[in-house]
Amino acid sequence: MTTSGDRIPGDWDQLREPAAGGEEADPTPVGTEGRVGLAPLIGSAWGDLVSVLAVCTAAVAALAVLGYGAPLPSVPWAAAVSALWWMAATFILVVVRHGTPGMLMAGVVFSEPVPRRRLGWLVAAALVTWCTLGLLSVGGADRALVRWAAGVRLRAVG
Repeated sequence: MTTSGDRIPGDWDQLREPAAGGEEADPTPVGTEGRVGLAPLIGSAWGDLVSVLAVCTAAVAALAVLGYGAPLPSVPWAAAVSALWWMAATFILVVVRHGTPGMLMAGVVFSEPVPRRRLGWLVAAALVTWCTLGLLSVGGADRALVRWAAGVRLRAVG
C-alpha cells in the first residue's frame, strides 16, 4: 500500500505479494492485466445473474424457514428485492472496484473510473446483458454493451 500524507491511498484494498520476512516487497497488484477474452465477458454476465438468483433463493428459503406459507407466490417479490440489491451493489462496486459483481467474479474491470454521469446507463446495460445471458458480449470487449455504456475500456485482472 502506498501512502501519501493524510489521504486514503487509492490501492488500500489491493493484495500484494509478501516478501521474505513478511514485508511488502512489490507495489504492483498480484493480478496481471491483459486483454479480455470472450469467456470472461460472458462469464461476467452469468456472474451477475447468479448473484441475483442467489439472493432471490436466499429470500425464498428464509421465508420458508421462518414458517411463512406459500413461498412460491413470493418469488416475484424476492426477485424484485434481489434485482434492487444487485443494482445497489453494482453502483457501489463500479465506483469502488470498477466493475459489476459479475465482472469482478470473472476477473474483468474497467481500466479507468466510470464517469458518474454514466453509472445509470452502465447499470441498465449490465442488466440487459445478464438478462440475455451474455449474448450481447459475443462481439468482444470493444463491442460489449457495458463498455459502450460506461465509455471506458475493459481489462482483465488475473
